[in-house]
Amino acid sequence: MKKTIQVLALVLAIGAAIQSLRAYASDSSAFSIEEEEYKMFKLINLRKEFTANGETASLNSTVLSEEFPEITNHEQLNEAISRQALRYIQAIGAGDALINVIKKPEFQPLRNSEPGI
Repeated sequence: MKKTIQVLALVLAIGAAIQSLRAYASDSSAFSIEEEEYKMFKLINLRKEFTANGETASLNSTVLSEEFPEITNHEQLNEAISRQALRYIQAIGAGDALINVIKKPEFQPLRNSEPGI
């Protein structure tokens, strides 16, 4: 889980840098960057709350889970964070940068752990 959060932080940092550069070049986007950023923020807070309450705690018992009723366990939370991170990266136009980063040798374990990555 620690590596997942570290990779997520790295991806978000790269995405934020690219977003700054693209903001000066273009004002159009297929997604609302603010909306995707807000959802990502909420999911990260849900993970923090879940971690603070212990891994055995139910996600349904948290206040933030009201915004994400489809998330009922740790696996669904991980998937939701991953999907939202990708939507955010797509919103800021950093898809190509993400692919280039994942191809780097230090991310070899990510490519070998799941098919299709």
